[in-house]
Amino acid sequence: MVGIVSGMGHIVVPVHKMAPAVKFYRDVLGFKVVGKVDPVWTVVNAKGVELTLFRTTDPARIALGKEGEDSPFYLHVANFPRAAAALEKKRFRVKRFDDRQGIVWDPSGNVLGLHDHRKRAGSRPTS
Repeated sequence: MVGIVSGMGHIVVPVHKMAPAVKFYRDVLGFKVVGKVDPVWTVVNAKGVELTLFRTTDPARIALGKEGEDSPFYLHVANFPRAAAALEKKRFRVKRFDDRQGIVWDPSGNVLGLHDHRKRAGSRPTS
């Protein structure tokens, strides 16, 4: 039997307003807009990760956990401490879990995980 799913369609990120969402995902995080910016649906892409920003008047926020301070997906960054500092400098709320991962809130309150794959000092390579 052939598998039912042939690929990922959309990871939908609900947003209040498209302009601040596009500015955050494109100009701050570095995603590229696929096609054109649309007032309701805008697709952004970064190294194989494709998100669909969907403007709605009552967005359900993407977040996990009792306090809403975790995310169902994590985005790779080259160096988490540097990425977190750059986001904080632009006045985005960041919570650091440790020196390699944490979360950031987008302008609509969605929680995005960020982490890097830097080797820890003194750690042995794993196979």
